[in-house]
Amino acid sequence: MRSKGERTFTEGARRAQIVDCAIDVIAEVGYPQASIRKIADRVGVAMSVVLYHFAGKDELVGAIVSKLYRLFIERILPAVQAETTAAGKFRAYIRGNVAYIADHKKEHGVIIDIGMTYRSATGKRLYDLELDPELLTQLSKLDLESIFGLGEGISAPHPKLTAVAVRSALNGAVLEVGLDPDFDVLGYGEELVRLFEPIWRMS
Repeated sequence: MRSKGERTFTEGARRAQIVDCAIDVIAEVGYPQASIRKIADRVGVAMSVVLYHFAGKDELVGAIVSKLYRLFIERILPAVQAETTAAGKFRAYIRGNVAYIADHKKEHGVIIDIGMTYRSATGKRLYDLELDPELLTQLSKLDLESIFGLGEGISAPHPKLTAVAVRSALNGAVLEVGLDPDFDVLGYGEELVRLFEPIWRMS
C-alpha cells in the first residue's frame, strides 16, 4: 500500500468507495460481522483490492472513524463556536447533535457500534486509534467537559458525570430511530434542552 502522499487520484477515489461501502455493511450487519470479504463483495472487488488500499481492518476502521468524525464536526462545531457563553454552546451542542442524527442516522449508528464493539488485533479500543492530530484538535472543541469548564452561564458540579448523562441521552435517540423511523428526533432534542435546563445559571 502506498503512503498518503504517493496515492493517485484514482487510488484516493477507490479508498473513499471502500470506506463508504464499509459503512453500509456495518450499518446492515453490525461491526463484528462486517468482514473484509463482505466489504469487498459490496464494493465489487476481490479482498486483495481492499487489502491493497488498507493494510488490514484496523486501518480501514481508522479511515471510517475519521470520515464520520469529520461529518460530525462539520455539522456541529460552527454552531457551537458561534455561541459566546457555555450555556449557549451547550444548547447548540444538543441541538446540533440531534440535527446530525436526524440527517445521518446510519452514520451515527455506525460510530456507536464501532465504539461499543471495536477491538484491534492487539486489543485496542476506538479511543486508542491513531487519528489525524488536526482532526482530534477539532473534535476536542466539542468536548462537553471543556464547555462546562467555561463557567459562563452554566453550573455543572460534576462535569464528567453530566457529560456522560448528556451523551447517553443523545445516543438514546439513535436507538429510538432504529425502532421507529418516524421518531421525532428534533423534538427529542428540545426536550433534552428543557430537561438539562436546571444546570444553567440564569443571569
